[in-house]
This record gives sequence, C-alpha cells and structure tokens, in this order.
Amino acid sequence: MGLVEALDVAHANVDALVGLCGERGVAVAATWVVKALVEQGVAVDLADVFGTLDQQADWAAQLHILQCVQYGPDAAVAHVEAIRDLLDAKKALVRVGAPDAFVHVAEIDAGLRKEATGLVAAALDADAASLRARARALKVICATW
Repeated sequence: MGLVEALDVAHANVDALVGLCGERGVAVAATWVVKALVEQGVAVDLADVFGTLDQQADWAAQLHILQCVQYGPDAAVAHVEAIRDLLDAKKALVRVGAPDAFVHVAEIDAGLRKEATGLVAAALDADAASLRARARALKVICATW
C-alpha cells in the first residue's frame, strides 16, 4: 500500500487515528498522519489531538502537534500551557514549533499577544538559526496586532 492509499484509509478512520495520538509507541506515526490529513483539509477533531500534547514524550510527536496549531488555533487555546511548556524544549525543532504555535493561539486569544510578541523578540536573538528565521516570520504576524 502506498502513501496515498494509506492516507485514504486514515481519512476513513480519522477518529480512531486521533485516539492513537496519545498512545506510546504509535504517537509519532499517528500525529504525522493527522498532520498530513489536516494539511489536506480533512476535518479532524484537533482539540482531542492538542489534548495529548502534554503527554507526548517523543519530540517528533510534539512537533507534529505544534505544526497542526495553525490549522485550528481556536482548539489549541485551552492547551496553551502545554505549548508554553515546550518553549524551552531540548530539541531545536520543537523550540521552533512552540513559539509558532503560541503566536497562532495569540491570534485567537488577544490576552496572549503581549507574551507572544515578547517570545518572538527573544527568539530573534536565539542561538539556533532556525529559531531566528522562524521568529522573523512570526514578527510579521505580531506586527498586525
């Protein structure tokens, strides 16, 4: 079975797939497929996916979930603490994804905008080039507030 066929099967079983996002041993694969489906415009209950963020032990699953926030920031507002906890993650890619997710949530919750703007400003001076580059893009979003 190829990737396209596998995604078709996942689309038909999206609720079961979302349930696997919190399961150790399969969370990385499940969150990757959820991200791929969301990117294709498939309706996914992202609130349930975001609800697993604070349970994720694997950086890749954390990253996949953070990358989904842009597609459903309203569903992520209730999970802002889990996003905030990943701002200082060990893995650089997660440290890039967390402020991105935080800014998207701040677009929905105006009470978070000052903090988001501060996070972006701090990230502009980060050691990791990937974080500085993402911060430059996020700064454009923050400037619209």
